[in-house]
Amino acid sequence: MANPHRGAVAVRVGDGEWTFSFSVNALCELEDCLGKPVPAIVDALGDPASIRITDVRALVWAAMLDHHESITLKEAGAVASDIGVLLCLEKVGKALEIAFPTARGNPRKAKKG
Repeated sequence: MANPHRGAVAVRVGDGEWTFSFSVNALCELEDCLGKPVPAIVDALGDPASIRITDVRALVWAAMLDHHESITLKEAGAVASDIGVLLCLEKVGKALEIAFPTARGNPRKAKKG
């Protein structure tokens, strides 16, 4: 079960439930997969015209790694299809917001200290 106090977001589809979160390891995997730093990925989320379906699939995959370790990109794509792109983006955005609470999901605005 997803625990928002520990950075997790529940995503329910039919009888299934998935948990999205972004640990440091998940964010590193996402950067490696997309070949971009997290701030550039987050910036792209703010511009719907620049979001590729490949990016959505990678975001879903990385968001699932902490709680569903064996998930593949192809399986994450099937989950994204079941959930729907708009709901995926909403849940991924919430998980990123939890991962960067002082920045409301934007690592460029995170306070240093």
